[in-house]
Amino acid sequence: MKKTTLIAAMALAGMAGAVQAVELSYSGYVRAGTGINVRGGTQVCFGLAGADTKWRLGNECDYVIEPNFVAKLASYEGSDWYVHVMPSVYHGWGPQGTNEPDTLTTRFGQIYAYGDKISGLANGKVWAGRRFYNRLQTGINDQFLENNDGNGAGIEEMDFGAAKVSVAFMMDPNNEATNNRFALPIRATGIKTLPNGELSVYVTPSAQLKSKNQVTLVEPADQPKGIAVGLYQTVNGALGGNWLLGFKHDKTGDVKNTRVIAQYGSSLTPATALDVVAEYRINTAPNDGGNKWLAIGARTDTHLGGPFRLLFEAGHDQVKPDAGDTRNMTKFTVAAAASAGKDAGSRPTVRLFLTHAIWNEAARQTLSGRTQEVFGDKKSGTSIGIQAETWW
Repeated sequence: MKKTTLIAAMALAGMAGAVQAVELSYSGYVRAGTGINVRGGTQVCFGLAGADTKWRLGNECDYVIEPNFVAKLASYEGSDWYVHVMPSVYHGWGPQGTNEPDTLTTRFGQIYAYGDKISGLANGKVWAGRRFYNRLQTGINDQFLENNDGNGAGIEEMDFGAAKVSVAFMMDPNNEATNNRFALPIRATGIKTLPNGELSVYVTPSAQLKSKNQVTLVEPADQPKGIAVGLYQTVNGALGGNWLLGFKHDKTGDVKNTRVIAQYGSSLTPATALDVVAEYRINTAPNDGGNKWLAIGARTDTHLGGPFRLLFEAGHDQVKPDAGDTRNMTKFTVAAAASAGKDAGSRPTVRLFLTHAIWNEAARQTLSGRTQEVFGDKKSGTSIGIQAETWW
């Protein structure tokens, strides 16, 4: 994170001018690249239909640009006050037939104001606006176990000693005036359950807000209430590494999901880092619309010397639909990279990769999009590409 002191001149009505020193923090995330498929044409990415995510290394067919600007505007009675602005640019490769890399989807991913270290809120913060909120994310398959991104307001990280508590109200104002839905995310983190581990609890009820449209006189259809409960335990130093063990159950009407997950990170040698993720999820839905998903994958990242490193990732997904044949897909990636440091998380990094995936006939029949266009008649596929990624 880089900090720059700016002198901002603000002209106010009735005043000649005012000069205020503003501390501006700048951070962000970028990934971009290009590639080919071995049959001829653009790189395609591999994911199994019905799986909640896919394995990430050498398997991202997009651009992402997320610059963050956080300005400290004031301090008052021990509290600090900020505004956070993050334009967000995303572009998935395609659509078919276009040749316009500058055609990007741009939006305000985050724009909110907040006060921090407020003594009257147990040294917590108050905020309002649009933000990335309640994100709990795994690494090598880039899955959000918890995510309440959007528009809202809340009180965050009130420190009560035994836990830090956060409460928010989230609702999208862009939905219909007479029919919307809200969520009330509540979380308690930092609960000391082990000498070397902590528990986090996430509870998110959601419900519909509706009224009759006085122009059309139409009453919106009823939507079911929802509830999600997640429990996540960290354990540090067990079996030579750090663990995240999680359980989550969510229900909206007749649709239910129950999942267990384990994530493990360690160092096999001083030069080689290891990350492993395993997950099992049961989805229940009416009319045999559910499925069971099993995922397990691992990545090694080895520093070779200087800026150079070698990465390998293998991930397997299996989806058993309530109605239909079991689908399987296994994806392998090997990558040579140059990075600004010897650690696995050193950035920027530039990777040259080869990704190969194999799948069964049931999975072939559910391929879609660009993967189906290139490999729809096969039960395997390969892409070669180069990608840059950094955060700062």
